[in-house]
Amino acid sequence: MEAWSGSPTPVEDIEGRTPLELQGALVLQNKQCRNCHRLGGVGGQRGPALDGVATRLSRDQLIRQVLQGGGNMPAYGKHLDPAEVTALVAFMETLRPAAPDEGPRNEADGDGRR
Repeated sequence: MEAWSGSPTPVEDIEGRTPLELQGALVLQNKQCRNCHRLGGVGGQRGPALDGVATRLSRDQLIRQVLQGGGNMPAYGKHLDPAEVTALVAFMETLRPAAPDEGPRNEADGDGRR
């Protein structure tokens, strides 16, 4: 099996991110989430693509899905420490499609919120 976890996270998904969100991108990479999930068109097909996941799931739903799993996804609550979950969810909350007239996706506005 060829693993996609070695493919770098798409640049447009990490540009303009906070340190916490960048840490979450590293968790996504290091825990090999892309073996099952696509991001930027690259990755596994067992789970749903993560592009736009923040438009489909709330913060609480993202946390619950990571910790408890569900559907075809196993629970990762015993495999991630709380800081990793916080960072991973912070990164996934940035995964929204860019509006046609916007620059890079989800650059922080003046108060650091998305």
